[in-house]
Amino acid sequence: QVAAVCGRLVSFLDTNLAIPTDFPCGSNSAKCQNHIRKAFGKDARASIQSFQQSNSLHSYFAKAFGTVPVHETSQQKENEQQSSSANKNVEPLDPSPALEFLSHLGVSRHEVHSRVATALRAAIEDEIQRMPLPSNSSNNRPNHRGSADEDHGHQSLLRLLQSAWLFRDVPELRPVLICLLKRLGDNTPVIMLRTLGAKKGDGSNELKHADLISQLGPHMQRLIWEADWDAKVKAASGTTDGNNRSAEETTLRGSTILADFIQPAVDQYVNDSNLVQTAELAFVGGISERRLATKSRRMEAKDSDVKGGADEAASGTLASIAVGGNTFSKAGKDEKATTPSSAHAITSIKETLGRRPKLLGAVLDMLISEYAISGGGFGYIHSMTVEEKRKKLLRDGGSILGGATNLTCTLVSDILLSFGQLPRSYEALGILARLLDAAVQVGVISDSTLAQIQGCLRTLFRPTDSDLSQKPPVTPTKTKTDNSQAGGGSGKKIKLSLKNIPTKTFPDHPIDDSEFERKLLQKVLKKAIAQMKENDPQGLFLNPVTDAIAPGYSSIIKRPMCIRTIEEQMMQSSYDSIEDFRDDTLLMFANCVKYNVGDAGQWFRVEAQRQKQLWKEKIYPEAKSRLSTEKSKRKTALKKAKANETASTGTKKKKPPPPLAFAPGMKDTAVPTGEKKKDDAAINNLTAKDVDPLPPWRYKRRKKEVEIPSLQCLASMLLADPFVVRLLVDKIEKIVRADVMQNKSVPSGNPLLPSLLQLLNIAKISTQLCAMKGKRLVIPDAGLKEIMMEGDDRNLPYETLRNFLPLFSKLLLDVDLDKRMAVGGDLHDAVSQSLLAPSDVMETEWNGTSSLQDLRVIVEGAFIHLMQPGNTNEVALQNQFPRFVNALDKLSDGNMIHERAFITSLSHALLRYKTKLPHSTRDLVTNVMIKWLRMSKDSNETCLCSALHECFMRLLNEWASLGNTVLSRDLFLSLSEQA
Repeated sequence: QVAAVCGRLVSFLDTNLAIPTDFPCGSNSAKCQNHIRKAFGKDARASIQSFQQSNSLHSYFAKAFGTVPVHETSQQKENEQQSSSANKNVEPLDPSPALEFLSHLGVSRHEVHSRVATALRAAIEDEIQRMPLPSNSSNNRPNHRGSADEDHGHQSLLRLLQSAWLFRDVPELRPVLICLLKRLGDNTPVIMLRTLGAKKGDGSNELKHADLISQLGPHMQRLIWEADWDAKVKAASGTTDGNNRSAEETTLRGSTILADFIQPAVDQYVNDSNLVQTAELAFVGGISERRLATKSRRMEAKDSDVKGGADEAASGTLASIAVGGNTFSKAGKDEKATTPSSAHAITSIKETLGRRPKLLGAVLDMLISEYAISGGGFGYIHSMTVEEKRKKLLRDGGSILGGATNLTCTLVSDILLSFGQLPRSYEALGILARLLDAAVQVGVISDSTLAQIQGCLRTLFRPTDSDLSQKPPVTPTKTKTDNSQAGGGSGKKIKLSLKNIPTKTFPDHPIDDSEFERKLLQKVLKKAIAQMKENDPQGLFLNPVTDAIAPGYSSIIKRPMCIRTIEEQMMQSSYDSIEDFRDDTLLMFANCVKYNVGDAGQWFRVEAQRQKQLWKEKIYPEAKSRLSTEKSKRKTALKKAKANETASTGTKKKKPPPPLAFAPGMKDTAVPTGEKKKDDAAINNLTAKDVDPLPPWRYKRRKKEVEIPSLQCLASMLLADPFVVRLLVDKIEKIVRADVMQNKSVPSGNPLLPSLLQLLNIAKISTQLCAMKGKRLVIPDAGLKEIMMEGDDRNLPYETLRNFLPLFSKLLLDVDLDKRMAVGGDLHDAVSQSLLAPSDVMETEWNGTSSLQDLRVIVEGAFIHLMQPGNTNEVALQNQFPRFVNALDKLSDGNMIHERAFITSLSHALLRYKTKLPHSTRDLVTNVMIKWLRMSKDSNETCLCSALHECFMRLLNEWASLGNTVLSRDLFLSLSEQA
């Protein structure tokens, strides 16, 4: 039939149509007019209608398929026909002839329906994509109204969405719904997003529409997480009872979809074995151990490393939803050794958040809540409920040395640093995170970094106008009279300046260009030492020589030297010039020649001469030349910059400071109109001269002004990072040692100590600030006094800084005298002649210090430093050890069983002795640990589960494994029974 239709049509075209060559003169020729009259007759309109009815392709196909054709007529005839036969079916849809015809051609009905459905779906999706919608930027402006076409398109898509939602379970129509939701994007109604994020009502975390969500793409998935989070936050903000279940919905233990995604990553991060082990070492030996490669925690994990159990998970579970192309799997079995588990966690969190500021705030807010119940050492206590922990936390506060329980703070830092471009409101917080991260990477906090940290805190903790309207606590005012510096009971605040302090007090204080020269020298020597290692393939000079390797070496060589020792001194910046490096290297070669005499030592002497010759001719000259060249370039660049600055003075307007600008010494005082504030500088331009403690302040915030998350809580968490706290404690201890031992000054006269102690205080109250979610903020005093979160604060500023910190200085002096009066010290002869005698331990001088947790941390750090190999001797330790134990007993009120960070660091220091640990030192340690276990006020069950008992048993086992040289089996059993 189709062939017949086509044949008749072709014959008609051949006989009735003329070709263009028949009309050489155009339409005005007589031949053309005659042909038209012959083809159409007298009535052209009727001829055309007759042609349509009898000879059109539509007519031929209608006859072939048994249908009645409908022809185009005038509007009048069409209206008359519709009015006369309204109920008559002119052309019924009867596809059976066509389907029968296609079946003869081998086309199944399923394929026909599939192609028709595909064509219709493609047409609908194409129409959806062409529909105009308001832009995303206009959605962020509440008063903005889109064009009429945009509003009409939005309303049309919403009506289509309402209809399409009814067929969400029809597989053939679901692509239309997915296309519609993707097209709407940010214009999707919130009620629809919450409906998509609804969970099943059987108490599980499975989503009702997980299969649909998994096909929507990352952007729509994040919109659903945000809508679900906003609903939970709105429900929680309307509750007044802290015990209400709604208040727990915005935590990691809540029922939000975001919490279900984030919690496995958080658990994987805080349980990373390498990270936990490093975090619990609060006190380490040197700068090389404090230095931490933090970038490895944030390295990008490959997709194959992050993808996990999606294929094994059942349909409808959270594991089947891949956010950002990655499906998260919990830490464990199939992880590659090349990527740390913390990197997997950070990658998963980053893919979940994308670039959505609201999701970033939601995750940070959940981490604040998590830290409030598990940080500060409370994560180690399993015998208390969450509510009991919260009450105890608000009353007593957490521990500064939280160890692994404070890894949530480390996670906050890594999230901020890996997020990318932070929103404007997080700008100061991001700067603070970068400053602290850089300090952790180098293992020291410089004075300029300290000033910049304070600049960030001033920006974050600056009270608003509503806060300033509240009545501030009574704080002493600053005076410029000399009477303010006399006596501790005047209550006057001291204005300290760096200008009058000797530069030797601060080894890291940059003078002129010394900081650059120190780093340059370290860089040059690092390369030279690497060349020395390559030149020593046998490792002859690599490690220290002991008497076990070379009998009688210590009696012949009084000052041993090796490449490892030179490298360690280089890392600690002990070399002031390249000549010091030269002297130590020549000493190393000279020691080898001096010891290896005779025929037996000929090979060693020849090898030493070979390496020495190469070092003199190549390694040392290249290092010296490189150092001189870099110094010259630096001087030229400084002169050029100074010349450009001088030339531009008076010609260019001074650029305004960046948004994060403040005056370091600025107080909340009004500035007269027309006057400029002096010393305004951006945070990154602050130097050591700008170090000044923040003024103490306490204020409440109105409920509607409480930020989610609280930037002040996050700032305190960054300071409570265990890797940051140990830098602060180490810097305080070094400053006290330098003041006491070298300059013979009192600690309160140092301008850096108040600022460092204030940062420690902020870290201490971080758990309390997070427990209150920023509703009450405190800027603590710069002294060591106890922080009062409620009630009146009757302590004066700097009271404990003057009264109690000198006890620590005296302790260091007594310990140093004990070492000097012991055998081998310069005062031993005076002791043997009864001219001097070691001072007795005064048990009462540390009374009243049990609440000074900051001071206890500093004393613990000094104690660990003393117990490091090489810092004392066996005889002097008999007097030094009881002094520290007495101080710690008073500072802790006899409760040392939960000081995990301190006990772990002490065990780490003692195990470094290996088989060389003196038995007297072993007995001192075991006796005091058993004493602390007996002094505890907790139950026996609590003592057995405490950190002290755990570390003590581990220490005894390690000693027993070393054989009778450290601990015999019988003694091990007896000590275990006592413990």
